[in-house]
Amino acid sequence: MLIKVFSLPFNSIHGGFNDDSVREFLKDKELISARDYLFTKNDVPYLVFILQYFPYRSEINAKPSEKKEKDEAWRKLLTEADLGFFNILRDWRSQQSKKEGMPPYILFTNWQLAMIVKSRPQSLAELTKIEGIGNSKASKYGAEILSMTKIDLGVKKEESDGS
Repeated sequence: MLIKVFSLPFNSIHGGFNDDSVREFLKDKELISARDYLFTKNDVPYLVFILQYFPYRSEINAKPSEKKEKDEAWRKLLTEADLGFFNILRDWRSQQSKKEGMPPYILFTNWQLAMIVKSRPQSLAELTKIEGIGNSKASKYGAEILSMTKIDLGVKKEESDGS
């Protein structure tokens, strides 16, 4: 998530604030939130916008074919049986990202979720062994992930006992 500040002076020719620069800036962005403030300096009113936004993926400097291959590499890690738990983790990530107002891949990438599914960590130390999951993410989200892992392992155990 990025932040941009615009300060627009009152324009007597337009009879208001000329927001063309703001509109132009937002053409290729995904706006998350906008705050506006009004103040006066030297008897001139100013309108200030503080914008939180995401750049569209086209702005990220990665070659499309390489990025696509990397984005889809996680699929090779999972079996058909793993997809149920992976989807549970992905749904949790989606809900969590909406609460925090950030894109899901910032919380955990699909690769990291797939690694959680494959390794089924049972402690924060095991969770931090997954590339890209440091102490900060582990302390913030680890308890929830570990509880989902334990529930999934319990379900797997019941399935194997019942067979």
